[in-house]
Amino acid sequence: MSDGGAVLIAGCGDLGQRVGRLLLAQGARVFGLRRRARALPAGIEPLSCDLAAAVPELPPVTWVVFCAAPDSGDAQAYRAVYESAFAHLLQALQAQPQPPRRVLLVTSTRCYGQNDGSWVDETSPVSAGDAQTASLLAAEALLHGSGLPGVVLRPGGLYGAGEGPLLRSLREGRAVCPAGAPRWTNRMHRDDAARAIVHLLHLPDPQPLYLGVDCAPADQGTVLRELAALYGLPPPPTRSVPPPRVNRRCCNARLLATGFRLLYPSFLDGYRALAAATGAVTGQR
Repeated sequence: MSDGGAVLIAGCGDLGQRVGRLLLAQGARVFGLRRRARALPAGIEPLSCDLAAAVPELPPVTWVVFCAAPDSGDAQAYRAVYESAFAHLLQALQAQPQPPRRVLLVTSTRCYGQNDGSWVDETSPVSAGDAQTASLLAAEALLHGSGLPGVVLRPGGLYGAGEGPLLRSLREGRAVCPAGAPRWTNRMHRDDAARAIVHLLHLPDPQPLYLGVDCAPADQGTVLRELAALYGLPPPPTRSVPPPRVNRRCCNARLLATGFRLLYPSFLDGYRALAAATGAVTGQR
């Protein structure tokens, strides 16, 4: 950061490493904390600790990003990350002689349980519809009750690291376009998510909460058909499938109002760039 303060990235996986590289390019000192921290990009100083099991010993840090991801989708994995690990990190930060200037917590738009296709934003009600969502909301409550200055970023579905589940389902012939009314999906390219995190760390007077999504919520069937055309794959069939648990469109107006601009405003922008980078583009749309 511009004042020379050190940044701690806790849960320094793919997203955290993207954040770290951006911060290193700005001249920051960056620590990356994970269970096995040896394989980090050059310049990110490794800290090894299983946060779910222990309170870490930390160097003095000015800025903190918590972007750990559960090992799986089950409730126990979510509790380990968003309740145990995050609580241990806050405990370590509260014990420092000089508290950090900002703690940025990455959770998820999973907190929104609306299923009528309506728009949601930072003021919309959330619901703990399952144990995983309850853990996400518990982490946010821990941050806001910690006495530390905190910001929460709730990103949509992140993509941009390898092929991803959508393309795999198309290549393996498992993808199905749901019949009937639109089933809205919300996503954000991982590079834009990393840039948003760095942007919010710099922001002089942030709001306590931001949604991290692109500008174009998209119907699931539309996404699958466009990706099939882009990659030269057979279009998936349209069939009746069970209704989704959630169906809502997430609004990024608050994030954009801070001056943040997306590299990839829609899923098609992002996937076109991915396909071009891998030489996989076969369709011209």
